[in-house]
Amino acid sequence: MIVEKEYTEGRTTFLSADIEHYAGNQRQLTTDLPVFYNPRMCVNRDLSVLFTSAYTEKNSLREICEPLAGCGVRTLRYLNECPGDFHAVSSDANPHAVEMIRKNIERLGFQERATVKRGDAKVLLLTESRDTRFDFVDVDPFGTPAPYMTAAVQSLNPRRALLGLTATDMPVLCGAQPRIALRKYGGLSIRAPFSHELAVRLLIGRTFSIAAMNDSAVSPLACLSTDHYIRIWLDVRTSCTDSNAQTRKIGFVLYCQGCMATQFLPLGLASTKDGFEHQRANCTGRLSLAGPLWMGELYDSSLLDTAHRMLSENLNMYHPRVPKLLEAMRQECSLTDNIYVDLHALCDLHGLQSPSIMRIMSSLKEAGYEVSRTHFRPTAIRTTAPVRELVEIVKHS
Repeated sequence: MIVEKEYTEGRTTFLSADIEHYAGNQRQLTTDLPVFYNPRMCVNRDLSVLFTSAYTEKNSLREICEPLAGCGVRTLRYLNECPGDFHAVSSDANPHAVEMIRKNIERLGFQERATVKRGDAKVLLLTESRDTRFDFVDVDPFGTPAPYMTAAVQSLNPRRALLGLTATDMPVLCGAQPRIALRKYGGLSIRAPFSHELAVRLLIGRTFSIAAMNDSAVSPLACLSTDHYIRIWLDVRTSCTDSNAQTRKIGFVLYCQGCMATQFLPLGLASTKDGFEHQRANCTGRLSLAGPLWMGELYDSSLLDTAHRMLSENLNMYHPRVPKLLEAMRQECSLTDNIYVDLHALCDLHGLQSPSIMRIMSSLKEAGYEVSRTHFRPTAIRTTAPVRELVEIVKHS
């Protein structure tokens, strides 16, 4: 018999296996729990509820699916906290998890709006969408979403749908295992001060590739990088014309370890590094190539603005970190053509003391450059200033 405990997230109270009882002194949760629930992913779920709610202002949801549900908290929160009377399909391969999901659905009175299945996630996505395609699919695995992405894309409503993907295999995506990244995500990862942004762009790039093979285009709505994982929200729709145009947004990032210069490189130019502009006199630093990956936008400003309004109306419902993360996303939204610069890494490279970030940002604005904070890293900024100009400003700040 499973030892249960009642938990609360947002406005939703639910049952799951008692983490303290089963995890004991282990610092990391594992899939050995009889029913999996990770409270540290609360911010992920908070933002997912918020962005899904914002998405429904312009797009109706009739059928949603969470194929790797664990205790079902994510689906329960969508049903309980998001606008609309959509139907949810929730599943897990673990029979104990399926039993727990059903119990939670009955406790909250959602029997008419939810279907619970036991089985393989990939099979479920394709079979359950045979009659009615899903308007929203949320893939939140323990590790990589790669094995489920094709089935997830093919199960979506071709007219328009929302796709949420979480990845927790950060060593792969952040350069520690570049060949595995190539195998799973279709692009090489590298070690760099901005590796978490590369991780997001690799995941979006892989999703675009799968969607494009199915005559669909993708539009990033938001992304999240925090703690030990990344998360993306994408609008997916059938359009060969848009998908063809988006191939221009697939390419590489070229990075110099000697001067921290970065450059997006379209696919057609990947064989040459002649035009790379170093940001340090006589720099002979090694150039690293990451990708192919997504070079385009990372956010939709309209969705972020709607989410911000909804957040202000229900501020106490979300984790205290959510407002700060969302505000940073709104600030950096228009500057994602410029990969973020970690100021601590830049100062370490040039032997400089790290001044106040606010002072550096003020100096950049006075010099006529655009600049913002980024949610990716508290010590980083996005700016239109070249790295060499940023170094000079840091020196005199």
